[in-house]
This record gives sequence, C-alpha cells and structure tokens, in this order.
Amino acid sequence: MSEIEHHIGKLRKIDLNEGYSVEDWCREKCQDAGVPTMIEHYNSWKETLQYHLHLSETYFFIGNEIWEAFDHVELDGYDDIYHLTQNGDGTLTFIMRFYNGGTCLTECIEEEIIKLKK
Repeated sequence: MSEIEHHIGKLRKIDLNEGYSVEDWCREKCQDAGVPTMIEHYNSWKETLQYHLHLSETYFFIGNEIWEAFDHVELDGYDDIYHLTQNGDGTLTFIMRFYNGGTCLTECIEEEIIKLKK
C-alpha cells in the first residue's frame, strides 16, 4: 500500500580504492554479511546487496559513486519535502518526505545529489 514517507538523516560518500569497482565493493559487503556467492535470481552483487540484504535504503548508487545513509530515521509525514545540505565534513544531511505511490527514497536522494552537482 502506498503511503507518505518522511526520512531524516545524513549521507557520506564511500571512497573506492583505485581500480576497485562498485560491484567489487558490493561483493565484499555481501561476503562480509555472510553471503559467499551471488544469489541466483539477482543479476549483480549490487542487486544482492540491495534486495537480498535489504540495504536499498542504506546504500545509494549514483553513477560510479556509493553513498551511505546514517543517523537515518523515518517519521510520519504529509507534505513532500526534499532537502539535502552539504556539511563541512564531506557528509550530506537529508530530509525527505514524499508519497511513495509516485517515488521512493532512492529516487529522491539520487535527484537531489544530481541537483547538488550542477
């Protein structure tokens, strides 16, 4: 059932070592969580991380970047609010409130990070 969601938290960019891909990072994260092989019906380690380990609202993938949500809470809400603020320590603070019948947290975060980069 669709409903309004309200999220507040922070984001930090995950730095990948030279030559280390998003898929490499996802594989390592899955294996650290006890998933030694990619789950058969997923097409990538990224999908395994997001959907098998239910981390689609913890890690956000924008192009070749990975962003991690922390200090994240979900509250009740009614009006759409999309707010993303850069912090001095390289993290981002986010406040998102939306009707999930038309969008999701992943799309809201991606949209705001893209706007921030313009």
